[in-house]
Formats: sequence, C-alpha cells, structure tokens
Amino acid sequence: MRDLIEQLATQYASDLDTQLDSGNGQRSIQNPVLFLFIGDNSLEALQAVYSLNERQWKNHAGALYLHASSGKTLSEPRVYGCRLPEPLAGRQTLRSDIYSQFYQQEPLRVEINKVMKKVSIHLAEAGGHCPSVQHVNIAVVTRADDPANVLVPELVLLMKSYLSEVFKYVSIDLYALIQEKSSGDDFGFSASLSVSFLEELTNYQRSDYRFKESLQVTEDHVTLEVAHAGSPLFSLIYLLSDKNERGLFAENGQKDNYEIISRLVLLNNKPAEPELGEGNESYNKHQFTRSITVDNVQTAFATAGFSKVKQPKDAIALTVLSHVYDDLLERMKTSPLPDPAGLMERLELAPRHIHRSVQSILPDGGKLDEMTGLMATGVSYAELRSMTLREAEHALFQGSSQAFFETHFEQRARKQLESLQIKEKFARLFWENVAEDPRCGPYAACQLTSGNEMLPTIRGELLARIRETARLLEETRAEWEDLYRQRVEEQDFKKGGFFTREKDRVRNFIRHLLPLVYGKRYEMLGLEMELRLLRDCEQQAEELHRQLAEEWGQLERLQKQLRELAQKSVKEATDYLGKNIDQYYGTLVREAIRSLEAKKGPLFYWEDRYLGQKASILNGGQTESSALIERLSALCRQEILSSPLFALAFEDELLARANVAVAYENRDVLTKEELFEDLDRALEERASVHVEVFHFSQKHRYEEKYFFADIDSDFIQYVMQKGQGLRTCKQGCIHEAGTSGIEKLHLMGGFGLGDLMYYRNNKKYYDSYVANGFVFHRREKGVSI
Repeated sequence: MRDLIEQLATQYASDLDTQLDSGNGQRSIQNPVLFLFIGDNSLEALQAVYSLNERQWKNHAGALYLHASSGKTLSEPRVYGCRLPEPLAGRQTLRSDIYSQFYQQEPLRVEINKVMKKVSIHLAEAGGHCPSVQHVNIAVVTRADDPANVLVPELVLLMKSYLSEVFKYVSIDLYALIQEKSSGDDFGFSASLSVSFLEELTNYQRSDYRFKESLQVTEDHVTLEVAHAGSPLFSLIYLLSDKNERGLFAENGQKDNYEIISRLVLLNNKPAEPELGEGNESYNKHQFTRSITVDNVQTAFATAGFSKVKQPKDAIALTVLSHVYDDLLERMKTSPLPDPAGLMERLELAPRHIHRSVQSILPDGGKLDEMTGLMATGVSYAELRSMTLREAEHALFQGSSQAFFETHFEQRARKQLESLQIKEKFARLFWENVAEDPRCGPYAACQLTSGNEMLPTIRGELLARIRETARLLEETRAEWEDLYRQRVEEQDFKKGGFFTREKDRVRNFIRHLLPLVYGKRYEMLGLEMELRLLRDCEQQAEELHRQLAEEWGQLERLQKQLRELAQKSVKEATDYLGKNIDQYYGTLVREAIRSLEAKKGPLFYWEDRYLGQKASILNGGQTESSALIERLSALCRQEILSSPLFALAFEDELLARANVAVAYENRDVLTKEELFEDLDRALEERASVHVEVFHFSQKHRYEEKYFFADIDSDFIQYVMQKGQGLRTCKQGCIHEAGTSGIEKLHLMGGFGLGDLMYYRNNKKYYDSYVANGFVFHRREKGVSI
C-alpha cells in the first residue's frame, strides 16, 4: 500500500507541478538537435537526458537521439540505435580492436550508414517543430572511460556528412563524462582508458586537425569519403566530472551532470532573447568559445556547474494531500451521532416494526382451534380430574399435541424467520441510512454499533430490548409452567350435570385445555421469535462493528502513511526550501477548505464529483484506498490548489513560508532582501563547476553565469542589480515566464589538459599500462597522438 500511495502521490505532485506552472513559459529550442550518445556506458546518460528534455522542452519533438553501442539502448520515441563492434576479451588492445573491427566489418558499417541516413531525414522532418531549420547541432555525449569513444571522429563526421545534405550549418559539441568515484575495481585500467581519450581530444581540437576516410557505404557497398580539413573537430568540449572544483564528490554523482548537459544544449540552442533588462547580458556561444581560447596555448576545455532552487513539489503535494485527508477524517469523527430512537425507526427496528415482523412469521393463531380435533385416547374424565394439566395432556394425547404445535407452529415460524433474512435487511438499511449517509459516515457507524455504554448506540438499544423481551419471555414461561401445574378438577369449564356423558366431559375439557395451554405457548413463541430477531440484529451490529472498526483502522493507517510520506518528503527538501512546509500549507489548506465549505456547505466532500454519496470507496482494502486517494487528489487539484492562496510567486511563497511561524517562535521576521541573499549564496555555492583544476584561478580562466528564471521576478531583478559594475564575469538570465523555481548555470573554460587534476593524477596509470604493452590508440590506421 505504501508503494501505491507513493506512486499516486508522485503522479499528484507531477500534476501539481503542471498546475502551478500552467500558462507559464516553457523551454524550447531554436533549431533541431541531435544527441549522439557513444558507448554502452552512456545509456544511463541517455535515459536521464531524454527524460529531462521530454519533461521540460515544449518542442521536444525537434530533438532526436542516436545511441551507438554494442548493447541495449533506450526504447522511446525518437531514439535510434546503431550497432558497434562487440568488445573483444583482450583488455590490452580493447580500444584499438574496436577501431580495427569497425573498418574490417563492412556489413556493420552499412547498417550504421542506413541508421544515420534515416536519422538525418527524420531530423529534417522534426525541424518543423523549431523556429529555425538552417542550423542543426550535434550534442555528442560519452563516458571518458568507454572504449567505444575511440570511434568518436568516425561516428561524428559520418553523422555530420548526412546532416550536411539536409541542413545548411552543422555544429558539434562534445560532453565528456569523467567518472572519478569508483568501487576500486579496474580503477587503473578505467583511468588509463579515460586518459587515452582525453589525450585524443587534444588532437581533435588542433587548429590543423584533418580526417579523411571512406566511411559512407551505400546499400550496394559503394564507398564515399568523409573528410574534415584544417579545423578543430568540436565547437566546444565540456569535461564534466562527478567531482567539483573544490575536490569534493557531487552528492548526486553523475545525475547533476545529466542536468548540466540538458541545460547546456538548451543554452547553445535557445531562441534569441527579445529584450534584455538592465544588468542582464545575453549568452553568445561564439563569444564564449573565443574567450576561452588563448593563442599559442594548448587545447582549451570548458566545464560547468549547476544549481537550482525549486518549490519542493513532492513535499507540498503530499503535505496538502495529508492535511486534506486529516480534515476529512476529523469531520467524520466529530459528526454528531443521530438520535437512536429516530435511527431505530429508519432501520425498521422500532417495536412496531419488530412486532409486525413477528406477526408476519407466526402462523395464524386461529389454527390453535384445530388442535381440539386431535384424536385423544379413551381415558375417562374420572381418571383425569385428579391429574395436573400436564399429566392430563399426556394421558389424552401421548405427545401428539406437542408434536402438532411443533410441526404447525414452531417449525413454520422458524422457517419464516430464516426467509425473513433480517440480518441482511438490517445491514442494508444500516449502510444506506448510516455508513453511507454523509451526515453520519463510517466513524459514526462504528460508534453506533459499538458496545460503548457511555454512548447512545444501536447495540445499546438492541441489548436493552433483548433484556426486556427475555424478561417477558421468562415471565410468560413461568405463567405457562404454572398452568401446567394446575389440576383438572380446579378448571373452570362446562362439566355438565349428572346425566352428562363422560365422553362429553372429556371433549369439553379438551376444548378448555388446549387453547389455554397452547395459547400461552403461542404467546411464548411470539416472544421467542422477537428475541431471535433482536439477537440476530444485535449479532449483525456486532459484526458490522468489527468490519467498520477494521476499515476505520485502515483509514487511520492510511492517514499515518500519508503523514510519514509527507514528513519524509519535507526532510528531503534542502535547507530553507523545506522549512515550515507543514505549518504553512496546513494553514492554507484550512483556509481553502473554509472557503469551499462556505460555498458548497459542510457536506462538500460527499458531492458526486469528489468522494460521492456512497462509502464503498472506504471499504474493502487496497483498491478502495487507492480510489479514495485518487478522488482526494482530484479534489485538491480542482478546489484547493486552484485557490488564490496557492498562486504566490516563488520568492513570495518562500518568504511567507519562512515567516509563518514568527508568532509562536517569537523570532525576527526574515526580510525579502535577506531571503534573496540566502538564495543567491546557495545558488552560487552549489553551482561549483564539475572538474577539479590545478592552480587555474590565476591564468586563462573565463566564466559566465546564467539564471533560468522569470526575468521579471523580484529575485532576478535583485541579483541583476547587485554588484553591477563590479562583476568579474558575465551574468545573464534566460527568461522563463512564471516558473516556480530558479536555476543557475555556471560556465567556466580556458583550462588545458595539464590543468586537469584528474589527468595529472591518473597519467601515471596510463604510462604504466602503455609500458606494459597495452594499446589504447588507433595504431592500425597509423594515427598517433
């Protein structure tokens, strides 16, 4: 059930995200983009980047994904896979073997060509989703330690050759992921693979880099050359490690890098900003590239850092849902119990209803007269007169009178009682009039069926009636027993005179005896049936109570689970972003509910569009619990979250939430400027770039910083004006109207391979492996580094 709640809550949070940002600007790309993921190790990056872009890009249909690997790929729309050579068992020549197999296996190259040709055509078609179709950008993503990246020039330039047939301009950027944190397995070999690739990158970025190979292969095995002459292979190369500039491992490992790749590709392919505010500088890729390139200096790389502060939607969604659920259960618990007397009428358990039911199951009392026609023995009245009535009945009928009553009265009454199905009828009326009645509900139903003597309950009424009926039955039985102990000679009936025949006296006695004794027995039978009816109803009430107590317990367990999930989600919200969520949104929920109640009345929960009149969703287990959560989620979306109370701007919501507890904590109010300082500081600290460089701060360092946010927000206006004229780097904002969060992208470049601490620390492994006969480069084609 917990997993089910989390699943529903996640969907609810996603809906909340959409609802709170509805009508606001959404990211879009200016021109088509092709993501080229190279190697088996890039699958995780493909999955993450695809998911991020699909969720955040309005024209995501303008992007395609190509995964070159020897293993499985992502099965999603717009994702294509092309097969690379399977890695051989020998590690010593792993990279070079992949390279040589690529050229030796012509059928494999034919298939790669077919896929790339198809991708180029489909990307041209996808360009209709973008404002500009003159330019296409290839974003190459690979892990530095993936041996398949030995084929980077072949795959990149072959793809470029096909795209150049349908697009006027093709630009290529590389995003190389460096995995520094490992379990220790194969660390030396993995480091050597990464170093070999990094050294190859310096070759690819030389100003005189050239490439010429017969890579294009048609279906008829006709080959065409692919050439690249006298320029760097990539426009920009971003190196992204799981360790930041301060030498600390990122908390989220490579996940942050996947978000950085998504934002960098967006930044490099975004539509032009229509206008810029004061202090806001626009991003220019060519300018950034020129700024990090120093004449007569080794290849210059770039890197980036990323941070974000967003409303913790999951925590807010779960908190709102939990408070609405709390309110629902509290309303059920505080609903006044109905008057038992009136309720017994509605349940058809009032004395008149019970009497009518008893009369419906008892055979006609007039049939008692038929007993006088029973055949009697030949005993004389003289023999009977000294007997008790019990002895006389036995002497006259030898048990046949009792058998007659048992057969024609008691058995028929019991059979009629069973056909009456009083339990089923009572249960049905109880659900209709109590459990499913919004004025009562499950909690009141549970209380009304309890044995709590302090409450006016149905069971209490039934038990009192049972005691009273049992008392009457005992009194009637005692009267019946007294009758049987009386003597015949004491009876007042027509005995006749001296000339009355003995036979007539016996017949007259029988006409007196049977109605007298069995009339009382008939009265007892009625009380017995009434007692059975009442006890059946009381047993049914007890059974209903057990069922309702279990179901109410299930509702309370669900309440506890929702609270725990909300609290857990709040704890996961970082720093002040998760502060006072429960107090603040609890207050908003209560205000929104008061407004809803004023508009729709106190029973609004039970409208058909919300929970409905029936309580069936509260009964029976997991399926019904999920239906309850789904309906409450719908109520939250339609009525609670649509309240103006939830429409505050991101910064205003943070400020209001930060100060919600002022009254009872007796602390100073946090001002908006203080909040903005905290936000700015947090964004800056967390946006530390994702590589560690050696003594790089003094030389060739170039930085730019960009916010993704609503440019008209108070916070962005604050940071744009803050320190204006004193900044040491370029700063701008990518406008996204009305977003419920702020992101910061930190670009840094100008460092070379020798500045990279990862390279400096791991070059020794590479050198040692090479000295021990390992081949990492493309020696078969005579290419050297």
